[in-house]
Order: sequence, then C-alpha cells, then structure tokens
Amino acid sequence: MKGKNKDIENIINDFEFKIKKSLNNTSYQEREDLEQEIKTKIIEKIHSVELGEAPSFWWLINKKRTS
Repeated sequence: MKGKNKDIENIINDFEFKIKKSLNNTSYQEREDLEQEIKTKIIEKIHSVELGEAPSFWWLINKKRTS
C-alpha cells in the first residue's frame, strides 16, 4: 500500500507544472480549491483505471485474424 501511495504522489508531481499553469486562468481566490479538486479527480481516476498487462504483439495479430 505504501508503494501505491508513492506512485500516486509521483503522478501528482508529474502533473504539478500543468496544474499550476492552468490555474493561472482562474481567479486568485479559487485557485487553491480548484487545485485540490483537480488532484482529487486525478486520484479518483487512478483508482478507477485497472492497469493490467499490455497485450503482446502476437496477441494483437491473433485477435485481428479472428475478427
């Protein structure tokens, strides 16, 4: 669980610059609330996306043949 939280923190940090840049388009009074909301939405999305293994090349070829 600790590793997962660290991964989420790293993802938030990766988006930090873009979040701050986007907040410049918002009034000063609303920036802090909006920043928190954006980070909350990112975390919710991370939890809702099920990350599995990427399909292999051969799996994709076989799927295309059977379709």
